Formats: sequence, structure tokens, C-alpha cells
Amino acid sequence: MEFEVTQLFPTLIGHFRIPDAELTNEKLQALILAEEADYSSLGRSNIGGWHSRPDFLNRQDNGVSALTSWLSWGIRRMINATVGEDGFQGTLSLSGWATICRTGAYHAPHSHPDSAWSGVYYVDPGTKNPDQPLSGVLEFLDPRAGVEAVTAPGDPYGEPSRVRPQPGLLVIFPSWLYHWVHPYTGQTPRIAISFNATQAPVREVNAPTPGLRQNSAGVAAAAVFPNLFSVQPARRSHHVDSPIIR
Repeated sequence: MEFEVTQLFPTLIGHFRIPDAELTNEKLQALILAEEADYSSLGRSNIGGWHSRPDFLNRQDNGVSALTSWLSWGIRRMINATVGEDGFQGTLSLSGWATICRTGAYHAPHSHPDSAWSGVYYVDPGTKNPDQPLSGVLEFLDPRAGVEAVTAPGDPYGEPSRVRPQPGLLVIFPSWLYHWVHPYTGQTPRIAISFNATQAPVREVNAPTPGLRQNSAGVAAAAVFPNLFSVQPARRSHHVDSPIIR
């Protein structure tokens, strides 16, 4: 007699280091620092840091265009991993914004309402602080209500998952998943680009051609049609990337 165990309610998180990202990151860093000098932060969840306008992916810049292509690629794979290659036929609108954290800045716990997938790309993780190992670390909170009140053998429930930023690292996660960033204590700016992917209304799709385009709100829309890419089913893991700290 075989005892079967079923995994319920998995939370899939994708991660990928973009190859040869140094030149793209240099361009993005220069663009973001220039924008920081040009206007004040929009605030939002970034406490003590700088938050750009939400139309960053619309910049006419080679670095932004290259990054947007990778974001579309990654989101396509997350969709395939969750619903299969034929599970979604439509278009997703991408909106993105840049953030800068200097010493003392952090991101308060939050989610991204009204979106399907969200994520972050690290342009520059800043510098490490040996005295503060969680400096600038991204932390995902266990979404299951009540797990913090349960004691079980091995304490398998309620533990957060943490991601240490690396240059060129792309992380994609469900928009409803609460997360935050530990206070940054490095000496150089920690620079990242966050984004949301939202299912676009049919009226915003002008032509069935994969690529980047504007929707009615002026937000970049990247077509992600079935069979555009192939992907292997994601394997569930509590960890997102090897440098995660428990």
C-alpha cells in the first residue's frame, strides 16, 4: 500500500541571471541616476529612498529595450510553468519603475494589487555590510494565514524566503505575494527596476504581433502568445536562488 502526499497551493517564483548584463546595467544605472537628479521620489513602498515614475519601461533607450525583452521572456516562462504553453492567449501590459536605496532606506512590506506577475531586476546590488548580513535583502513572506501560530516537527511552516541581490538577477513572483526589502546599509547606491505584468483588455491589443507596444494608459505592452517559447515545468522549491539566506 502506497501512501501518497500531495503538494497543495504551491507558490512559484522564477529567477534568472541575464548573461553579459554589464553593459546594459551601466546604461541603466546612468539613466536612473540622471532621473533621480531630475525629479523627486514618488515614495510608495520605498522608505527613505528614491522611486521613479511608473513609465520607466517606455524610455527610448537601448538598455531599457534590452531589459524589457528579457522581462517578456521571463514572464512567458512563468505563465507556461503555471498554466502550460496553451493556457493563456492574450497580451500582458508591462509597467516598470526604478528604485534607489542608499544607507538606511528600505521597502516596507507590500504586494502589487491588480497585477498578475511582478518582479525585480537588479542593476546594482550595492555593497555588502559584514555587520548587517540582511542589508538590502529581498524577503518573501509565507502567504498561508496562521502558519506562524503552528509548531510542527522541523518547523516547515512560516519561514520566509530571502534573495540576496546580484547584478543581472531577474526575479519574478505572483503579484499577491507579500514581500519587503531589509534596510540597506551599504556604501554605494542599491539600484533596481521593479515591474508589474497585467492582463491587457482586448481593446488595447492593436495587432497580434509579439513585441512591445503602448496601451491606452501609455504603458508598455508586451505580447506573450502561446508557443512563443518553450519551457520545462517548474520544480517547486522553498529557495529562489543559491545565495539566499535563511
